[in-house]
Amino acid sequence: MRTLVYGLGESGVAATRALTERGEKVVVADDRNDERLSSILKDLAVEGHLMAGREVLDGADRVVASPGVRPGHPVLLAAEERGMPIVSEVGLGLELIGPGVRVAAITGTNGKTTVTDMLNAILNASGVPHVVAGNSWRDLTGCVAEVRGAGLLVLEVSSFQLHYLESPGFEVAALLNIKPDHLNWHESFAEYVDDKLRVFDGQRAGDLALVGSGCPVGRSALEDHGGAEILIVGERDTAVREGRLLLRGSHLADVADLHFAGMHNYENALFAAAAAERLGVGLGDIEAGLLGYELKPHRMQVVAEHAGATYVDDSKATNPAAVAAALASFDAPVVLILGGSEKQTDFSAVLPGLGTCRAVVCQGEAGPRIAAYLEDEGWQGIVHRAPDLQKAVERAGGLAMPGDVVLLSPGCASFDQFPGYAERGDAFIRFARQLAGRSDDE
Repeated sequence: MRTLVYGLGESGVAATRALTERGEKVVVADDRNDERLSSILKDLAVEGHLMAGREVLDGADRVVASPGVRPGHPVLLAAEERGMPIVSEVGLGLELIGPGVRVAAITGTNGKTTVTDMLNAILNASGVPHVVAGNSWRDLTGCVAEVRGAGLLVLEVSSFQLHYLESPGFEVAALLNIKPDHLNWHESFAEYVDDKLRVFDGQRAGDLALVGSGCPVGRSALEDHGGAEILIVGERDTAVREGRLLLRGSHLADVADLHFAGMHNYENALFAAAAAERLGVGLGDIEAGLLGYELKPHRMQVVAEHAGATYVDDSKATNPAAVAAALASFDAPVVLILGGSEKQTDFSAVLPGLGTCRAVVCQGEAGPRIAAYLEDEGWQGIVHRAPDLQKAVERAGGLAMPGDVVLLSPGCASFDQFPGYAERGDAFIRFARQLAGRSDDE
């Protein structure tokens, strides 16, 4: 079999190496051409084509598509027209791993990285061998042997990675929520929803399907789900009740003892706990894992104080639903920093939370459009503009009062100014601490 790997990002490189190590025939291609890609091709030492079009399909038996390549890309459309199988990097990884490995797969518009990390912490606390891979983690094709050895895979999957998966049959499948996002990649919101729901495909009796109580699309889809047990997180006896986390009626922990806050994070913890229980972890070890857990950087992280205001980095919030969840976590007045690279996202989900905001500073490429939208919706009295993140932090610092929260929860990707959300968060921390430092020197 001759496989074309299309897209030379990290996933494409990992897939190429995994296939060549197996002695399979591989050709790689990308529609870009720069020094970095040329260096990657040289290092891979396989046949490669840059600035490639649909002609690279000639002689190939299937295509492995990197997640950064949209399904509407001309090469992938041409492959579909030819009836050529298209596989995602995650799909290839699952194929190479083969049967006999337990898989817990986690997806959702918001919170999937946090739930994956929480489940990882619980499994570590319980001493259960496992490997974590997928979207925000390692490429699955790069750790096939480790997964086989551990026998348990915790897999974070994005809509991009689910798009070409056919009936994966995960032992545990979790869909946290579905909100409009990545509509610059998907043909429509309906396609995005269909891809998210693929996480449940192929489940059988004895498997577990987890869905959030606030996800009507997921709940409706599971009404016709055959075989797997369905557990709705956030209602009945798996929910937060009177400051306590309950899993199937059993008390896991008091929220006052946890090192994280926010109802959305408490429900994230319940998703992780329910998955861990199905994988054989006892309640005591689940509790220990959650009590010792701290959120990863750039997720509602307190990073500085200046003139009585607290600065919180939520750079990972790259869509409006995540911003809404962040705003709901604060009782204090908020000076909110929105904006980043433009995805033409609908920001209506943010509107109900603006009542807690003293001000909203809109910055970056998407800033002018977001500001105009908020003003049109009647919030002109609190909307401010800044050209970039540094100016936005300075403006927010001038607007904040003692006791306020200055919150970077941008609702946008970062690529107009930074390589990723982590670099944006680091810059926010630096700018906030520079403000505090100048104040200390005055």
